[in-house]
Amino acid sequence: MKKSDATHSAEVLSAALGGLDATLPGTRPDLRDETAAFAEHLSPLLSRLPEAAPPEGLFDMIEAEIDGAESAPFQSVRAEEGVWEQRSEKVWKKVLAQETETGRSMYLLRCLPGASIKPHIHERAEHLFILEGELWIDGKLYSAGDAQVAKPGSVHPEIAMPAGCLVLVSA
Repeated sequence: MKKSDATHSAEVLSAALGGLDATLPGTRPDLRDETAAFAEHLSPLLSRLPEAAPPEGLFDMIEAEIDGAESAPFQSVRAEEGVWEQRSEKVWKKVLAQETETGRSMYLLRCLPGASIKPHIHERAEHLFILEGELWIDGKLYSAGDAQVAKPGSVHPEIAMPAGCLVLVSA
């Protein structure tokens, strides 16, 4: 049984509006019903439009845009994007940005209660900003909203997180 043009048009519009596949990044499953109703409302207009081939070179332009995305002046990572990597039993790391030329990076550390980080030497400056929870460095308590900067060559003593924390690090 063949779908009607109106049904097909509604499905195309709904898919284009991101309402059908909730597994795609950026879709809004909570708007599925509204998207389908909107698409159904517009489908008679879509069925009246003549079929048209994409402009010549469109796909080449899209590929060039995608290839150039890494050299864009801004890089964004959404909260649901990225991968949390387990660094130790109670410490997880999510890289937000990486500069291959300088080796600098910005990342989140999610530390479960009882986590600790062994003493280490800083090759470059490291900036910490505690987003949630608290941590102890060299007998000093740092809580949400506190920051610390470690200079290049400095030695960080053991860092203890008895209650757990979320920390933004730029190093």
